[in-house]
This record gives sequence, C-alpha cells and structure tokens, in this order.
Amino acid sequence: MIEKIRVSLWDIFSFFLTGMLAVSVSFVLGISFWGDSVQPLVSEILAVPAAVLIVLGALFFTMIGMLIEPLSNYSDSILIGRLFGWAGRAKEKHLSEERILKVHIAENYLGTLNGLISNPYGLCKEYVETKQLSTTFMVYLSRYGFYRNCSFIAFAVLPVLVIELDGVISKFAGSFVCLVLVALFKRRSADFYSLMAPAVYRAFLIDKNSWNPKY
Repeated sequence: MIEKIRVSLWDIFSFFLTGMLAVSVSFVLGISFWGDSVQPLVSEILAVPAAVLIVLGALFFTMIGMLIEPLSNYSDSILIGRLFGWAGRAKEKHLSEERILKVHIAENYLGTLNGLISNPYGLCKEYVETKQLSTTFMVYLSRYGFYRNCSFIAFAVLPVLVIELDGVISKFAGSFVCLVLVALFKRRSADFYSLMAPAVYRAFLIDKNSWNPKY
C-alpha cells in the first residue's frame, strides 16, 4: 500500500516546504516575542527520538502546508492579488509565446472545437498530464505554488510585527520588509505561472508533430 503512494513536486514544494517554512517562521516569532511560553514546547520536541521526530515532522509540515495552500490561494485571488497586482503581471515575452502557440494549436488541432473553446490550455494540460509528457510543467507549477505560499506567509507575518514590535520606527521597518517580501514572492510566483502555459503547449506540440529535419 505504502509503495503505491506517489509524491509529486507539488507535494514537496507547495505542501512540505511551505509547511516547514511556516513552522520555522512561527518558531522564530514565538522565541522572539513569547520566549518564555514557547521554550517548554521546544524542550519537549527536542526530547523526542530523532527517527520519530523526522517522520512526524515530515507529516506535520505537509499537513500545515496543505492547510496553508487553500488560504494562500483565496488570499491571492481576493486580497494580495489586488494589492500587489502590479508585481504579478506576466512578462510580455511569455505572453507573446503563449498567444502564438495557442492560436497555432486552435487552428491545427482542435478541429470542430476551434471557435467553441476559447482557450485550449485546459485540454492541452489534460493531454500532457494523461500521457505524462512534460516534467517541466510540473516544475513551474510547484514553484509557482511555493512562492505564492511564501507571499501569503510574509503577508501574515505583517500584523504580528505591527502588534509586537516596540516603537514606530521598528514597526515601520518590519512592515516595510514584509511588504517587500510579499511583492518579491508575488513577482516570482507570477514568473513561474506565466511559464506554465507555454510549457504545456510545447509538450503538446512535440508529441503531435512529426519532425522531419533537413540535413
């Protein structure tokens, strides 16, 4: 049963690494602002045998990441995406390539569906995933999810710093750093997001086309 469990890059980046990052940030904040309350918990965790700690830690990080991912998704759509939309604009070179490939696929491979389906991306994505044609797409998808989650974590830290830091200057500096990180992570996630559609279209075309190179 266990050997049949498949772990994807999405599980590693968007769940496990996200959870590990969130827990690490929480511990740093806890030790910095509530050290006396957190110290007994840290001592109990360190008392657990290393082998058990590794297994439970991996499961715990993954579970936390799975809880953060939908919150990050909704937050990106409702709040962060609106406040930092300027940082999430796709690069024109990626958009240009996507438009060219999309038109080519619609005109040559959709047949009677051409004109009925406005965007062939979903169809091509299903085709590529079903036939397991591209690992590049999953790399882009997993990193997009990870950096989107990082943006959410940085945004969630902001109110903690505003409440707990002493002094106006410290509050302003902490808020500024958080906002910069949110924008940087949002930019990075947008870069990988804009790479996904071209990667799917390229994998689809490589499988469909018969290459006859001339020497």
